[in-house]
Amino acid sequence: MNDEEYELVPLSPIRRMEKRLERLEKSGTSNEIMKELIDIVKTNQQIVDDVVRINSEMIKRVGELSETVGKAIGKLDEFTSRIEMAEGEKQEPEQNTEMQAKLDRMEKRINTLLASAQRRPATAARPMARPMMARRPLAPNI
Repeated sequence: MNDEEYELVPLSPIRRMEKRLERLEKSGTSNEIMKELIDIVKTNQQIVDDVVRINSEMIKRVGELSETVGKAIGKLDEFTSRIEMAEGEKQEPEQNTEMQAKLDRMEKRINTLLASAQRRPATAARPMARPMMARRPLAPNI
């Protein structure tokens, strides 16, 4: 008769094994995973090196900036001290008296001019202006 043998085997464990095998094939071999991890570590180290370099440059620039600000403050202090010295110096008394005498004379002249202007009648001070009349009409008569 028939020499073939038949067995009943459940398929679910076999399917699970097939799916697991597919996942392993998709993820690649362990060598490939290690290579990817090494590449990630190298990239990470490059980023860290760049950040350290940029940080060093920033510290250097801040140091230079603080020196420049210090110099500017020194110059500003020197400038304000010069202004204070110039303020503190007084003019010679002779120049002050001469200037005061000139101011007094100008004040007397202004006062006399004002007083004389008040004594004059208003009509004599200004002649009456004639009203202006147009020589020709500005718009045509319609």
